[in-house]
Amino acid sequence: MRLLDILIGMLVLFPLLADAVWFEIPGLHSLELSDLGLPLLVVALVAAALRRRSRLLWSAAGVLGALFLSVLLSSHWALESQGFDLFTSATWKLTHGTGAVAVVALVAAAVWRWSGEPWEASFFFRRGVKLARAWLDALERAPARTLWSAAAIVGALFLWVSLLRHRAFESHGYDLGIFTNAMWNLTHGDGYVSSVKGGINLFSDHQSPLFWVLAPLFWLLPRPETLLAAQAFGLAAGGPALFYLGRAHFGRSHWASAALPWLYWPYLPLRNANAFDFHPEVFMLPLFLWAFAAFASERRWVKALGVLALIGALGAKESAAIVAVGLGIAWALTSANSWRSRWPGVALAAAGVALFFFDVKLVPRIFGGGYAYLGLYERFGGGVSDVMLAPFTQPAYFLSQLIDRERLNFLFWTLGPLGFLPLFAWRAALAALPPYLMLFLSEGDQRVRIVFHYGIEPGAALFWALPLGLAAFAQRFGWKHAGAWMLFWAVAAFGASGLIHPSAYARRLAAEVLPCLNQEVPTAASDALVPHLATRAWISYPEHLEQRPGGEPVGCVVTDLSVGTNWPLGRTGVARVLEGLPERGYHEAWRCRTFSVYELGTSGCLRCTPKCY
Repeated sequence: MRLLDILIGMLVLFPLLADAVWFEIPGLHSLELSDLGLPLLVVALVAAALRRRSRLLWSAAGVLGALFLSVLLSSHWALESQGFDLFTSATWKLTHGTGAVAVVALVAAAVWRWSGEPWEASFFFRRGVKLARAWLDALERAPARTLWSAAAIVGALFLWVSLLRHRAFESHGYDLGIFTNAMWNLTHGDGYVSSVKGGINLFSDHQSPLFWVLAPLFWLLPRPETLLAAQAFGLAAGGPALFYLGRAHFGRSHWASAALPWLYWPYLPLRNANAFDFHPEVFMLPLFLWAFAAFASERRWVKALGVLALIGALGAKESAAIVAVGLGIAWALTSANSWRSRWPGVALAAAGVALFFFDVKLVPRIFGGGYAYLGLYERFGGGVSDVMLAPFTQPAYFLSQLIDRERLNFLFWTLGPLGFLPLFAWRAALAALPPYLMLFLSEGDQRVRIVFHYGIEPGAALFWALPLGLAAFAQRFGWKHAGAWMLFWAVAAFGASGLIHPSAYARRLAAEVLPCLNQEVPTAASDALVPHLATRAWISYPEHLEQRPGGEPVGCVVTDLSVGTNWPLGRTGVARVLEGLPERGYHEAWRCRTFSVYELGTSGCLRCTPKCY
């Protein structure tokens, strides 16, 4: 088992721990520390072979050493042989991420089959079993304390990731800037409006009344980091809910319930949603899980809390109504053969349909407009009814829009981390069909990119179906194989950590430059700066220099061409805007490298003069 331990340490654990560390080696382009896993593996195998005089270890070291040299040569000299490129590409995929875990699993099966060594001979196997037993023992002694302690630690890790990204100026005006400014205006008596969205009432854009629950917290701590903290700990709180939901299916003493949170917390779409700015809809995931965990209780007051959680989930965004339709249908299909057990599911599905039409038809009209996001489905006719009838009126075109590379990739990364287990209970898996269709039928690929937060809607349905699918899998293959299957996919589909370390320039910008900007003056700023400057009545993009609805010009224009992508204009577009500012009466009040502050008259954009390094 020594070979297995070396492979696990170098190909699985080392890249996971080193994923976010970046550095340069002269002449070898930029490398990540995780890329050193393969050469370190060769060194470890050679050392082990010298110590144990093992022919197997010498052979493995030779093969892997040759692979490493081929990858190194191809990346350094940019060899143009197509066959060689395919070979090195395949080698990279088999030694990183999901491919590396598959290789380790195959080696583990071979070592166990032909060496005759017990699993206990593996260091990582022994430590893993010890950790699992410690987790089970802690849950048996004090389940609530154990679960919430773990959730707090996970929430802190989530917050750390999102704060690092924010301080590295990887957050955006869309969406952290939108919601920070909306909450600032809401808590300062200016209404539920966001200047980043042109000063509109956000109920005319998205129906997220749950967002208002955060107002007291933001009033106490009026910073974008407050929203990131609420999101991080809110998402982490879904882990205990999944445990109790699993216990309702498997009983109080079954190990599967204790394992389910460890499929939830590392779930890549969930971690991406946490890292990518702030969105009120993420709260629907833990709230739906808590609602169904409460519905499984025999206590009436707990069921009442479940109804409250369900109402909160439905208030996260209008898309929660679509999720509720799928959950209601699947709930009815998986219930016992009696109307009494099925009617709650039918009622939830009907309520979801009614709420969806209320959200997209009535609410926007109250605020003087239509539901803007129906434009994503215009090719089917533009209306809700046209989309619903498209499978019958345009069957060939409808099906052609469901399958492409991006959508299949999204499908894999939402199902893969769960080991595809929800699919083993097909009636329960139907819960995910409406949210998947909502995303897959939208125009373009943005809503099916796993790096964004759109995996939350189908994720809510998939986690609800997970215990049912796990039970079906175990009934067919046995609980031992179910545990191994869960472990494999949880590690294989873990994905990138999402950590981004702020540069020295970003740290100076956040600590010394931005605090000198006057918070009272209406400002236009480039995309990466918007969320940092959104705690004011008006913040907009550089191309929007007039406040709405009055039309008064903003007092300051703050940009940094080297930070972020400067979406949507790009660096050249923002530069053109800056060139035209003197004609509109703005003068340059301060500049340092690519950072500039333009001021209209004597607006007083700067409260102090920052140092320029």
